[in-house]
Amino acid sequence: MRCGRCFGIARFPRKGTRMKKNRFIALLLVLSLMFCMGTTALAADSTTATIPVTLTVDNQYRAVNVTVPASLPVYVINGTVITADNAKITNNSQTGSVKVTSVTVTDGAYKVGNYDNFSGSKTIALKINGCPTRGAGQLQIGDQFPVIKAGKSLDLTYFAKVSGDAPNAENVEAANVVFTISITD
Repeated sequence: MRCGRCFGIARFPRKGTRMKKNRFIALLLVLSLMFCMGTTALAADSTTATIPVTLTVDNQYRAVNVTVPASLPVYVINGTVITADNAKITNNSQTGSVKVTSVTVTDGAYKVGNYDNFSGSKTIALKINGCPTRGAGQLQIGDQFPVIKAGKSLDLTYFAKVSGDAPNAENVEAANVVFTISITD
């Protein structure tokens, strides 16, 4: 008995063994292609993604936290002008200093006059921390309004002159004082 090779007859393994092997390899290739394509091939019609919102806050400013007088009361009693002795500006901040950078006096029910050369009817003039009014407008301030450190106060010493024609009245807004306060450090 001779082998099949000698007669040119190819010998095949048992029937169906090679086909099964090829089918198995093809199945492995299909599965590996599916997994290589990523999960999008297996995803549904839509997907949900949750991403974080990253917030960065960098405040480069500080708020001015001060208390100023609600008013600067002036009383005229029998021709004598009396002002309050407890007026002050308080820096309520925990840290940082502030400074009065401007004081402006504007007309109210009375015209603002010149403190050093006082005249006129229905006129009021003020001198705040040594800075006199010269009429309505900004006072010339300097060292009379020093830096106010955190938690400290600046006393306001003020004097007033009121024209002699002032009628008896109560709580009249004779003038307005505007303090501009700025952070110094």
